[in-house]
Amino acid sequence: MSSDDIHLPSALIGHSGHEFPWDIVVLAVLAIALGFRLYRVLGRRIGMQGVRQDRPPVFTGPGQAPARQTPPPLPVASAQGNAEPAPQIEYDIPTPATRVGTILGQMTQLDGGFTPQGFLKDAETIFRQVVPAFAAGDRAALSGLMTPETEEAFLTAINARTEAGETQRSDLRGIESMAILDAMLVAGEGNTQTGRIEVRIVSRQVNMLTDRQGEPVQGTDAVTEFHDLWLFERQFGMSGTQWRLAASRPA
Repeated sequence: MSSDDIHLPSALIGHSGHEFPWDIVVLAVLAIALGFRLYRVLGRRIGMQGVRQDRPPVFTGPGQAPARQTPPPLPVASAQGNAEPAPQIEYDIPTPATRVGTILGQMTQLDGGFTPQGFLKDAETIFRQVVPAFAAGDRAALSGLMTPETEEAFLTAINARTEAGETQRSDLRGIESMAILDAMLVAGEGNTQTGRIEVRIVSRQVNMLTDRQGEPVQGTDAVTEFHDLWLFERQFGMSGTQWRLAASRPA
C-alpha cells in the first residue's frame, strides 16, 4: 500500500505534521474516573433506610413551615488534639400567631407542663435512641418509643435485614437542627385528645448497609447530611402518657 492510499480523518489532518496529543486524552480519562470516584464517596442527602410504613393522616390546611437553615460545620480538632464542643442544636418553633403556634398553645392548655422547647428535647432524645437501636436490631430498646403500628414496621425491617444477612451501620455524628413543621389535635374518647407534631430533623450520620460479604448495598461510609420528617404522637387527658414516634420518612 502506498502513502497515497492512506486517508487520515479530517480531525487529524491538522496534526499530520505533529505528534497526536495523547497526553490530553489520558488526562481526560483520568478526570472522568476521578469524578466517578468522588460521586461514589461523597455523602448524599437521604433519610432513614429500610423502614416501610404508612404515615397516619394528620395535617390539613396550609401550615407555615420555617425556612430551612444551613447546618453549621462539624466540630474540628483543636491544636491540642481535643475536639471543640459540638454546636448547640437549633430549635425552630412557629410563633404563637401562626396556625401551628396556636395549636401548640392549645396543647399547653391541656397540659400545663407542655412547652414546644420541652417537646423538641424529648423528640431529640427519642431520635438519639431510635437511630442506633434500629441499626443494631435492638428490639428491646425500640419498645415503648413508638406507636404499635410504627414499632411493627421497624421490627419487620429488622427481620428482613436479618434474613438477608445484611448489617446496618448508623453512627450519629450530630444533630444540626430540629424544626416543628405542623401540629394537630384529634378528639378521642371521653376527654382525651391525640396530639401530633411533625418535626424536620437535620442530622449528620455515617449510614451504610452491607451484605453477608461486607460489601456496601446502600449508603456510604462518608459523613452524610440527613433530612428526616418524624411524626410524634401523644395522648392528652390521660396520665402517664409520653411522646412516641408515629411515623418517619425522608424530608
